[in-house]
Amino acid sequence: MKYLFNRLTLKIKLISLICLVFILSVIAQNIYIVHVVNDEYLMHSRQGVENIANIISTSDDIINKMQVPTPENLASIQTIAEQARIMTQVDFVVIFNMQSIRLSHPDKNKIGQLIVGGDEQPALKGESYSSIAKGTLGDSVRAFRPIFNQSHQQIGGVLVGQTLKKINHSAAKTSQPIWLSLAASLIIAIILASLLSRNIKKILYGLEPLEMAHLFEERNAIIRTVKEGIVVVNREGLITQINDEARRILRLPDSKDNIIGYPIAKIIPNTRLCDVMMTGIPEYDCEQNINGVVILTNRTPLFVKESLVGAIASFRDMTEVRQLAENLTGVNRYADALRSQSHEFNNKLHVIYGLAFNDNKQELIDYLEEIIGNKQAESKLISQTIKDPIIAGFLNSKFSRARELGISLSLNVKGELKLIPNISVTHSLITILGNLIDNGLDAIQFLDDKQIIINLLISHEIFEIEVIDNGEGIAQQDIQYIFNKGYSTKGDNRGIGLYLVLASLDELGGHIQLCDPINKKGACFKVSLPLCELYREKE
Repeated sequence: MKYLFNRLTLKIKLISLICLVFILSVIAQNIYIVHVVNDEYLMHSRQGVENIANIISTSDDIINKMQVPTPENLASIQTIAEQARIMTQVDFVVIFNMQSIRLSHPDKNKIGQLIVGGDEQPALKGESYSSIAKGTLGDSVRAFRPIFNQSHQQIGGVLVGQTLKKINHSAAKTSQPIWLSLAASLIIAIILASLLSRNIKKILYGLEPLEMAHLFEERNAIIRTVKEGIVVVNREGLITQINDEARRILRLPDSKDNIIGYPIAKIIPNTRLCDVMMTGIPEYDCEQNINGVVILTNRTPLFVKESLVGAIASFRDMTEVRQLAENLTGVNRYADALRSQSHEFNNKLHVIYGLAFNDNKQELIDYLEEIIGNKQAESKLISQTIKDPIIAGFLNSKFSRARELGISLSLNVKGELKLIPNISVTHSLITILGNLIDNGLDAIQFLDDKQIIINLLISHEIFEIEVIDNGEGIAQQDIQYIFNKGYSTKGDNRGIGLYLVLASLDELGGHIQLCDPINKKGACFKVSLPLCELYREKE
């Protein structure tokens, strides 16, 4: 086989290899495109039926007729539903009452019967969602929305759907031109491969020295202007290539002569390029701290003809990204704080209105004295000990949130926390406090006796934070993983809070430890921070 391949002309080899690569790549690409097209049609159909269901569920005409289910109104509901179905080109619009009985259906014979599919029960409980289930018209994308009257009492629901058969048919029609383009592209590729094979030698040896130098300069320009830092080392660990962005991130001198040929280990003491060359295994998306700058780096060994010749690292400065994430975290916590205070304020206003409306003067006086006394005690303690308005407001909001959840929140402060001049430090401190307190709130949300204790100690050099809850605590086998990004025992899309706490502590030079609570029950996190980092001026 090898002998026959070696006897083939360069033209045949090039045409065969190019066509093979082209066919495989184009087929794979088109299969992916077809898959994407199908997903897009499914997503578009899901969004469409959800939007239509939202409109119908809030229609005053439908709501009024459902509240007075006379034969005329029921007939009108069927007419409205069919008009909406025809105008929006969906397959069915079904309106049903609280007994799951259809009030409308494309097939009038099915009006008055129960909904088929088995996925309607959450809608009868006031939930809005979409699903894929099999109904009387076959498998369909179905959107459910509850229908409420003017008193916000649920009186039924609406189901809007599109059959998967229709969706797949539309996607298949869209995909036909893609396969036709595959055949046309293959013919063009064969023609181009034939032309290329005739001139391959001329292309390889026909370049002028200036043209080759121009290509070399273009390569250097691309490496120099790319937004990622790039460092290349040889097998001895000596730097052979470095671009301007890498010098900026690593805070190196602009003179290239002082860097090329220098050992990478002296430029980046904690580099892993040598380890990557030893193992031959690339490392992607790794965080690394270099001279106080956090980067996201990829490290890859370089092979030429299956022989290791060096390694390359590409990296980005993550400091700005992390600062933006911390700012966003702070904004979210401020919004949550305002929401908690607003919700608590509204609840108290409703109680006050009820007592005043019923002329319960003494009960109203007692209630006002109680809430004013509680708020004054909390606010007085915080205002006397916490001089930073953002931290003080944040702690006040947590008291409001705790009262809203029926949780006993205690705050003990020794010393005085002064105004923090650097807003980024404030955001980091809110990230630490907020995540620890929120974890405590989550841990005790299902207990009858819910307690959280926050101890703050401000001494001459150290700021200590201690958050204690009386929940179930942390299992011994989970302790070593709780600070890992994405690790959580609470379900998917969790495991970020303690990771952000650890990242903020790294920036502030602090540390955290998990201590045994006083009563051997629950969890106790203790954080220590140097005061000099909290009060440092913004650079």
